[in-house]
Amino acid sequence: MTISSGPPNLKQLQKLMFFIDGTNLFIRLRAAKLKVPSLAKLFQLVADRHFGGREVVRMYLYTIESQKQTAVAWHGPEFLSGVRVVLGDGIPSSGGNVKEKGVDALLVADLIYHAAQKNCDFAVVVSIDTDFRFAIQRVEDFGCRTAVVSIASPIPDRLVGACDLAHENSEGCSAEREPRARSPIIPPKTGLRFILRQVRIS
Repeated sequence: MTISSGPPNLKQLQKLMFFIDGTNLFIRLRAAKLKVPSLAKLFQLVADRHFGGREVVRMYLYTIESQKQTAVAWHGPEFLSGVRVVLGDGIPSSGGNVKEKGVDALLVADLIYHAAQKNCDFAVVVSIDTDFRFAIQRVEDFGCRTAVVSIASPIPDRLVGACDLAHENSEGCSAEREPRARSPIIPPKTGLRFILRQVRIS
């Protein structure tokens, strides 16, 4: 006979999904000279530390093939293991560059679909692109809580104001920002380099 030691943690019964603006993230990691051996492990640690033990049911990442290949070459072969990668179109443009088409639209479509279908209770957008604020607000109409997470860059105020929780992970610190509370809370030993060390150790 099992005797309960207390009330259940209801957050552990809730489902969480990550929707990662891949190209945006790749650029910021490269600019900060950070190498991440496993994105899945990194965001699982972020979920464990900052989202109350909610179950991570899926991680989506949106980019194009050329950006994906460049990122894997920089971070290593296991970088995207455990992450569901969704590819948009890469259109050649002048100067030998490749322009993305449809990548943001794919993220928005999945974000709203999963919220409408009740596939997640908490949707986490990893981006600093303020265009996503409209989709985030729409997701909340379906009763889904929302968060914006940024790695190695501050979150614009317009995104902070659109979500339930904004979490910044920069090189020096980790800060949670409430939409209407401008002062960040900086807990000890949760900075980006500390979290990356845990990814390498595990």
